Amino acid sequence: MKNRFLQALVRVVLFSATVHLFLLVVFSVIKKDIVTLNYFKIIGLDLFFPNIASGVGSQILSMITMLVLYSLFFIFFAKKNHKL
Repeated sequence: MKNRFLQALVRVVLFSATVHLFLLVVFSVIKKDIVTLNYFKIIGLDLFFPNIASGVGSQILSMITMLVLYSLFFIFFAKKNHKL
């Protein structure tokens, strides 16, 4: 990335997201409630669909969604280093 303004924006967003997830993990451990880490709740989808973050099925679908998204980003956007 050559644009310094865009670089700064990306870094602020990544920093904020990292702090947000860290706080959610801490809160989840303190409250002993894994629902806090439901992906649909993290991205705010529960604001439009209030019950999407509740139930065992939602927890499983949340984990599958995160794994699929991670895999897609890894496959299509991660740089490959072939240094031996």
